[in-house]
Amino acid sequence: MRRVIYADTFVDDADRIAAEIESRFGARHADAFRDDLNWFCEVVASQPRIAKRDHGYCTTLYGILHNVNWIFFQFDDAEARFVHIVASRREKRNIRF
Repeated sequence: MRRVIYADTFVDDADRIAAEIESRFGARHADAFRDDLNWFCEVVASQPRIAKRDHGYCTTLYGILHNVNWIFFQFDDAEARFVHIVASRREKRNIRF
């Protein structure tokens, strides 16, 4: 099974999203987001080819939609490295990798 690695950029992105969720809906919802995100990344790491590269963003990273956010990552046989998580409603051309 591949190890799940979170890049600092991914952690920063997830922290921003969790903080927004907490300010709007409370800590319980932010904690649920984190738990679900961790579970989802474990599933993706075990089956990374369910993601796609033709997602319309200017990157060669694999991307997969998780609720209202795109998760971008790279993988090999040993690990899946999660690099970014961005809101899907953001303008694609404004995202810089």
